[in-house]
Amino acid sequence: MKVEITQCSALSKGAGYSMIRITDVDGKHTDELKEGMTSSLYGECEILKISPKQYLAMVSNNNCMLATILTESGCFLTSAIPFTDEIIEWGVLSLNSTYVDKMIERMKHEGYKVKMISTNKMNKETILTEKQEDALMMAYKLGYYSVPRKISIDELASNLNCSKSTLSVMLREAERKLVFNYLSLGMNTFKNK
Repeated sequence: MKVEITQCSALSKGAGYSMIRITDVDGKHTDELKEGMTSSLYGECEILKISPKQYLAMVSNNNCMLATILTESGCFLTSAIPFTDEIIEWGVLSLNSTYVDKMIERMKHEGYKVKMISTNKMNKETILTEKQEDALMMAYKLGYYSVPRKISIDELASNLNCSKSTLSVMLREAERKLVFNYLSLGMNTFKNK
C-alpha cells in the first residue's frame, strides 16, 4: 500500500490533524480498509473510499509534537510520504529558508533525526498570476473541467472577455504550474528519521 499525508495542521498544543491518501496499489488490502470512524485515547480516524483502490483518511492525533513544531515554525506541510516505519519524506512550504531552518533545529532539539534533501524557491514560474487564477476559477465554476464539459472554451472566453487562443494558453500555463507544484512535493523536501 502507498500512504501519503497530503495535509497536516496543529489543532492545539500537542495535537494534530492530518488528511492521508491511501492507495491499495495491488488491490490486495481492500478487505483491511473499512469505511467509517474509529476512536481511541490517542485520537480519531475516519476512512472514506473514493475509488476502487483509493481511500482518504482524516486522522486526529491528540499527541502530535511534529504538528506543533510545524505550526510554531511558520511552515506548511504539503506532503509526507513514509518510505519505512522510520523514514518519512516531507514537502514543506515557507516564506523563506529561515523558517525551515528553525523547524529543522526544533525537530533535532526534540530528538528527531532530520536530513535536508533539496530546496526550491517559488518564483513566477511556479505561482499563478491573478489572471491565470481568475480564468482557472471561472473555468472550474462554469464546468469547463467537469466530465462531460458544461461549457466550451469559446463560451468561457466570451465570459472572460478574451480570445479563445489567449484563454487556451492562459489555462494551459496555469495547469502546467499546478501539475509541476503537485508533482514536486512542495518547496523543501527532507527526510525525518
